Amino acid sequence: MDNKKIYISISHLMFNVIKNNKLKYYLRKDEAFRKEVIKLIDLLLLLESDKFKCRYNRKKIAAEFAKAYVKITKVSNRFEVPEDEMNSEEIYAEYSRVVGFISENYKTTRKTLTNEEELFTIEDIELNGKLSADFVKKMDEKLADEAKEKAEKEAKEKAEKEKTNPEDKKTTAGAENFNQQNFNQQQNFFGGNMGGNMPQNIFMNPKFYPFKTKPKYMPILKKCFTLLMLLTIIFYVALIIYVGTVRVDLDYKNDNSLIHVLFPEAKWEAGFEYWIVTTSAKAKVSNFSTNVDIFAKSTTNIGSIIFAIFYLLWFGYIGYTFWKKQDASRLKFRVSGFTLLIVAVFVFFLLFETAGSISNDLVMKKWNSYGSLSIKLAGEENPIPIKDFNYYDNFIANLTSNYTSELKVITSLSICAFVSSILTLMGAIMLVIINPKKDVQKIMKARTEQANATMAAMQGKHYEIDPSLFDEDEQNNN
Repeated sequence: MDNKKIYISISHLMFNVIKNNKLKYYLRKDEAFRKEVIKLIDLLLLLESDKFKCRYNRKKIAAEFAKAYVKITKVSNRFEVPEDEMNSEEIYAEYSRVVGFISENYKTTRKTLTNEEELFTIEDIELNGKLSADFVKKMDEKLADEAKEKAEKEAKEKAEKEKTNPEDKKTTAGAENFNQQNFNQQQNFFGGNMGGNMPQNIFMNPKFYPFKTKPKYMPILKKCFTLLMLLTIIFYVALIIYVGTVRVDLDYKNDNSLIHVLFPEAKWEAGFEYWIVTTSAKAKVSNFSTNVDIFAKSTTNIGSIIFAIFYLLWFGYIGYTFWKKQDASRLKFRVSGFTLLIVAVFVFFLLFETAGSISNDLVMKKWNSYGSLSIKLAGEENPIPIKDFNYYDNFIANLTSNYTSELKVITSLSICAFVSSILTLMGAIMLVIINPKKDVQKIMKARTEQANATMAAMQGKHYEIDPSLFDEDEQNNN
């Protein structure tokens, strides 16, 4: 089911509510109705989050509906993304349930509630996000009169029935008391009792565990996986920071520069330009850096450092959620597949990054382009031929010997990051394999029970949801 379509449907349902004065009146008066609308706004926030990234005409509108709700109801509420993970089917089930609730309790057709033909803007939400005092007063008076007339009519019918059935006179007092209670209950609507107590959505209940198994060692594996993630990113951050500090001098003005080893016969006092010369082409080096890191890069790797620190913080947050005590079984014995995918994508990138520096030879391969480097003297048409001028092998030998200790640190960090990356990937694969699979039969049964409970509540009846749907461990802990 398309998340964007669900987001659009919930958005239109909310707009159809706030543009209907009668529904806005009930929203102000009925606490049960307010709770349902709060759930809808929370679902919009969930669909706008980074997990789904849904928008209405490229704009987030959950906050706008929240403002309209406060203006209409005169009640401040906290709106937030639901803590429990929900998939598309569960979100749509909640949306459908709320549509049924509004339709049954406030005599509004489903077609009116689910109409998506009228496009709206944020300005339209603001314009409809209010309820006039005059309309509230008129509705109060109208409903009070209707409740009174209904109570009087029922009392009259009861009295006529008793006249025709004298033996039932003994129930007169009870009937009158019933009629008065009925009238009082309808009057109490203005205090927010209309609509009854709708059953909680089973799929949002932390005791509901919609999966087949509970892997016994999942909590321990999640903690081990956290340690592997943090070790991997720490090694990587340390590597790129250290590489940025190991600089190689290529300035011909310095006598100890390695550029003199590469070009021992160059006449630096004459004007010259750096060129790359290969068997198939020649190209001028527009910006030759005289100070590079050990990976032959002129940049300071600031972008890579920021990128790595960001992932360090993000991995740390994931690790925190894995490490902390989880009360709900669905969080304790399961890992989000989306989280594992993001981790795997980054670790694959890191794996390829570190694979190129796990040995001295691989690090030196980063300098291959210097084997094709030459210079063109002022007044000359062509660069000096590479043969008998570029001493690349001597250059690499000196580079290796001069930076022996630094290369040892770099290769050690690279190997650690490379190995921990492989172990992290293996851990992610293991978590995917043992991750509990959805219990389709249990989910279908929950939907049936939810529908039965909702219909019973709409008819003023009590329906007890099958307790076997809920996690026994959760019930015992609570």
